[in-house]
Amino acid sequence: MQVTVTNEAKEQIHAAAGHEGKLIRINGELVGGCGMNVEYALWWDEAHPADELLQVDSLTMAIDPSTKEYIDSDRLVIDYRPQQGFRLVTPQQILAYGLKLKERWG
Repeated sequence: MQVTVTNEAKEQIHAAAGHEGKLIRINGELVGGCGMNVEYALWWDEAHPADELLQVDSLTMAIDPSTKEYIDSDRLVIDYRPQQGFRLVTPQQILAYGLKLKERWG
């Protein structure tokens, strides 16, 4: 998978201090009852054995096989807009917006 991080998103990521040695997890989770959908999140994390690790400039990102399946594209852009927060965008669609990069359990 090819991940691109826009300059705006990089600025926001680098502004978050105190996360040295951690990577950014791109996570998709199937949620809901009768109407299932995928909820996406970005958080600081550590690598897990099944992850695909992606190096994007000076950033290391992890994505698990289920999330890759939910994204269903070989290209993903992580963008940031002041009114919308982080956005996950494929060539086909905007998967999520309003995301915050946070601690996993925070």
